[in-house]
Amino acid sequence: MATMILLPDGASGHTYHWAANTGTHEDCLDDDNGDTSYVACSAANRQLNLTYANPSVAEGDIDFSVAPSVRFLSSGRSTHRTTDSEVDISFLTPTAGFSETVSYDKHASSYETINGTPRLTSDGSATWTYSDLENLSMKCIKNGSIQVRLSYLALEVTYTPAVTTNATFFGANF
Repeated sequence: MATMILLPDGASGHTYHWAANTGTHEDCLDDDNGDTSYVACSAANRQLNLTYANPSVAEGDIDFSVAPSVRFLSSGRSTHRTTDSEVDISFLTPTAGFSETVSYDKHASSYETINGTPRLTSDGSATWTYSDLENLSMKCIKNGSIQVRLSYLALEVTYTPAVTTNATFFGANF
């Protein structure tokens, strides 16, 4: 099995409620660097939509007869002393759903890594296609009013590399 990481490349939704402390939302979420760059939100039910870069592996280099899996990787923290901070993270495209509630620990002095469940299907029944991987977007919805800071939200694609045969047999057919 091999993996590739897809990083955010665009943001929409209630971006004014999901404030970037520096640069753009997608820039704040493309590396796990703690309080150096993050997006913060304390407004309940506010949504941040993120699009992701296309795969770094060519379609022909992935064996789709073995179902790839996709999961989110996150790093965040609650800024409150006594209460955790929660965010619902789900796929927006290719098919909306697979929501998971992520709870970042209270009074954390450092960021906490929480990863999503690996998904073997794009919609609950159909395995991932390359087109699906080229069209990934995620949605974050803030639960409650306890501020959360997210420093990283990437997608991990685990796949089986395609086997290629490029053998030359010096003019003889075998």
